[in-house]
Order: sequence, then C-alpha cells, then structure tokens
Amino acid sequence: MIASEKRLDQMDRLTDMGHFPVLVNAGATANVLATIAVTWWLQTRFAQPLVSLVLVAVVLTLNLLPVVLLRLTLSPTTVYPQLGQMDFVRDQHKFSDWVYLAASANMAFWVLVAWALSAQRHTTGTLAALLVVAALATFSPVLLRKL
Repeated sequence: MIASEKRLDQMDRLTDMGHFPVLVNAGATANVLATIAVTWWLQTRFAQPLVSLVLVAVVLTLNLLPVVLLRLTLSPTTVYPQLGQMDFVRDQHKFSDWVYLAASANMAFWVLVAWALSAQRHTTGTLAALLVVAALATFSPVLLRKL
C-alpha cells in the first residue's frame, strides 16, 4: 500500500509519519519541547535520579490518558482519516497501537536526556542546544519531505 493512501489505523512504519500534516508534526514538536523545558526546570528543584523516573511516568500518563479515554468512543463506524488528513486533536486516538509505544519511548528518551544533561551541565546554552536538537529531530518528517 502507498503510504500517502494509508489511514491512521493502517500505519506500519515509522516513515508513515512523514505524511502527517505540518500542524500535527508541529504539535508533537511543541509537546516534546515543553516537556524538555519542564524537565529542565524540575531537575534543579528535585535532583534525585529517582524523580526522573517518576517524571517519565507522569509525562506518559498525561500523554496517554486522553488516548485511552478517547478510545472508549471508538466503534465499528469510526472513520479513520488518511495520514495527510489527520487532525491533531480529533484523531489522536486512532493510530495503530504500536505508534503509542513508539511515541511513549520517544517522550521517555527526551525526559531522561534532558534530566541527565541538566544534572551534568545546567546552562542556558546546553538547554538551547538540546531544544534545537529535539526540535530538528521531532520535526524532521516535515523537513525531510521538503528535500
């Protein structure tokens, strides 16, 4: 099947994310950047390493709870839009199951990287560099399709 013709529940490759609308990628990028900023701020106040794991659990809960609740509304008549027609808010619960695992791993990665960097080198320059790298990495599906 051609990736651009796939529906959200038909995603079977990470590269399928390259077909999301720009606003969907922008929303995901904003979520990652906000999470990194909060992590950076929290690390200075609660420097114990165990807190980073609690933070991962909280972030994943906050990201997945709406999905779990919205999935309760799915029915046999639910419409699954093509990847390019996805709406960031309306369709966030309609992905294939594995996508949530990948997204959760991604968020855990950014929380732990931000925590570790903040603990080692808590400077504005380090935070700025991390935010730039995270923005480029998270927004890369849009950037790469422009090439």
